[in-house]
Amino acid sequence: MLKEDIIKKSPIRVLEKSLQGGLGSKKLGVFTARKGVGKTASLVHISIDKMMRGQKVLHLSFADDPHHIENWYEQVFDELSKTYKLEDKQDAFDEIIRNRLILHLKNRQISYEEIKESIARLLRNTAFDPATLIIDGFDFDQASPKKMKAWRDIANLYSVEMWFSATLHREELDIDKDGIPSPVNRLKTALDVIIMLNPLQNYVDLVMLKCYDETKPDKLPLKLDPSSLLIANHRI
Repeated sequence: MLKEDIIKKSPIRVLEKSLQGGLGSKKLGVFTARKGVGKTASLVHISIDKMMRGQKVLHLSFADDPHHIENWYEQVFDELSKTYKLEDKQDAFDEIIRNRLILHLKNRQISYEEIKESIARLLRNTAFDPATLIIDGFDFDQASPKKMKAWRDIANLYSVEMWFSATLHREELDIDKDGIPSPVNRLKTALDVIIMLNPLQNYVDLVMLKCYDETKPDKLPLKLDPSSLLIANHRI
């Protein structure tokens, strides 16, 4: 299968339709789940889809291992290639990887001014113009409306859409009246889209908890396949 066919058949098109055309410039979205359920895989799948369409992605990682995110991209792309029988796999990967930059922010206590300056310096030195920022490993337990506003300011400054991952507590979830668990529920007014990954027996259900101003979003007809770690269509 050619790259163009994969783009057309991708379940990310379903996600975009559910999001009224996509998350959108200057908007903030989050995938939330317990550790190890598939948040990073989901973010990387979205990122690769954008890269395949020629869009540039800046991936900010708070992971301890600087190679952690690179390995995820290789793994998810390999699974995509096998699933869709992609022709010229290595050539395709070499082509799209030019549309990605990774900024490793190991110090979780780094200030937002430092983050902003790190992004500005990287983009200035590379002449890279991203359409999407992926923020993986940001600690939502330590977040506040003020800190989320700082992220919103960055999204506005560069006119990018911004996707986060947020880890839920392993103990009993503190769910609010809208069905949104902590620690994300404290910040729901600062987020435009909230998607929870709910692990079931044979797959991980993608549950839309917030979609802009909708109080009860439609069901999201998508799942995460635990064997391939890819977002896939799912009849509900």
